[in-house]
Amino acid sequence: MHRIISGLLFFLFLQVALHATASNEDYVLRIREAELAGDRDAVAARCREWYASGQFSSGVLNWNYNALMSLEPDALLITQNDNDTYPVWLLQHALDVRPDVHVLNLSLLENDTYRERVIRQEHLPAIPAGASLTEFLQGCISGKNETPTYFGVMTDKSRIETAKNSLYLTGLALKFSIRPFDNVAVLRNNYENRFRLDYLKLQMAPEHDPAAVAQLNLNYLPAFLLLYKHFTTSGEFGKAAQLRDIIVRIGRDGNRESEVLAFLNKDLSASRLLSDITPKMLEKDMKKVGARLYAAETETTNFQYERFLQDLLKNKDFDQLEKCKTTLTNWRALLPDSLKNLPDAVLFPHGHPDLPGMPVQNISHEAAEHYCAWMTTVYNTSTERKKFKKVLFRLPTEPEWIQAACGGLNEIIYPWGGYFIRNAKGCYLLNMKVAEPCIKCPEKGGPDMDGGFFPVLAESYFPNNYGLYNISGNVSEMIQETGKCKGGSWNDIPYYGQLKTVGTCTGPSPEVGFRIFMEVIEE
Repeated sequence: MHRIISGLLFFLFLQVALHATASNEDYVLRIREAELAGDRDAVAARCREWYASGQFSSGVLNWNYNALMSLEPDALLITQNDNDTYPVWLLQHALDVRPDVHVLNLSLLENDTYRERVIRQEHLPAIPAGASLTEFLQGCISGKNETPTYFGVMTDKSRIETAKNSLYLTGLALKFSIRPFDNVAVLRNNYENRFRLDYLKLQMAPEHDPAAVAQLNLNYLPAFLLLYKHFTTSGEFGKAAQLRDIIVRIGRDGNRESEVLAFLNKDLSASRLLSDITPKMLEKDMKKVGARLYAAETETTNFQYERFLQDLLKNKDFDQLEKCKTTLTNWRALLPDSLKNLPDAVLFPHGHPDLPGMPVQNISHEAAEHYCAWMTTVYNTSTERKKFKKVLFRLPTEPEWIQAACGGLNEIIYPWGGYFIRNAKGCYLLNMKVAEPCIKCPEKGGPDMDGGFFPVLAESYFPNNYGLYNISGNVSEMIQETGKCKGGSWNDIPYYGQLKTVGTCTGPSPEVGFRIFMEVIEE
């Protein structure tokens, strides 16, 4: 049975967020006073006032939501700090989240009068009346209580040292259990079905103290690293790749990246990923666009994406294969009735959009993110010679995309630096929806090709100064923020090809693809 990854790793990350401050100290003090006075109605009222004020951290609240989701029904949760106690009460009283959980804070339990009242109210038969705090804790971990008992992951290690062999990670809590159980299965279910994870991938709301939230999030690492090891040893490399991205981001934001990468590197060395993709294949397509940032020279092609799907198949990652599989586009159905019966040679003069060299499209944002995560795992686990030790493939942020698209030029509208979408010969410089065709342009693809009706070859038109093709036009490119895309597509007017214009993408579309960026983590 899996318990804690290792004592050293567990206690390393257990202590890093002990000093994170609560979002609003005034509300915390008022709630503490009401709780110590035994006035639960006042506690509830002040929690609702706190929520109505908006003076709380969304990151801290999401963290505590996941802590509650780590528990079974009617559990007893023993906490120690402000950040893992008062936001829980806020969730319970203001949003009715897991009101079945009984929360006891060790700092408050140091008050003798409060502790005696709690023993009576919570009906804990294994704890005698008048018990000291030490006796109270011993009663909780005696195995005589029928109430499922959990400790928050920020509990001081000295408090639970004697029970560490009976503590099992289930997420952001440790369950005390005399009988061993498969806590990894519980952790996996919590992670896949119960936790809120979006805020760990993308900051959804502004934070007053992002550094404190980043420190708090480090407490995910023991559980996530345990689950990551489970995914890799069971051959679920796609899920491991997705979780790895989250782990690296948490470590980087919390200034613990070196420790995280050290653990990941050691763990990955034991796993063998079935893939024909080599680091050189990935490196050759990347162009430098920043100090430690590279961008693919083309939008991800059908060939590259199909190679990724074949990897998923070889590794029997059928769950991710189902999520990432492509849906063929009925191109003729997109045409007006008067054009639907034209021969392919007329409709697709530069090649059919489903050919290997064309940009992949009609896939979800989740699929694009998984593609990036997979390439990260392929590169970092490879034993072949490579340029960098560790990298992170990902979708770009909007500022990063603009930086790459500008090609080193300042304050430009289009990636070629000019104000117009035609060159001196009157040929179009991008593949977009235009008012009139370019009848003098070559019929075949290549750097001089203009006027594509549907998507054209990924290496068409002239690249920008960084060597990036079709940064404007062809297919719109997803960015990290779900629902937004950049560059415009073959079916957009040139306005959407301007570098500062933002498009929308609500789901898979024949107009939307993606370009991967590579961030160098370790040279």
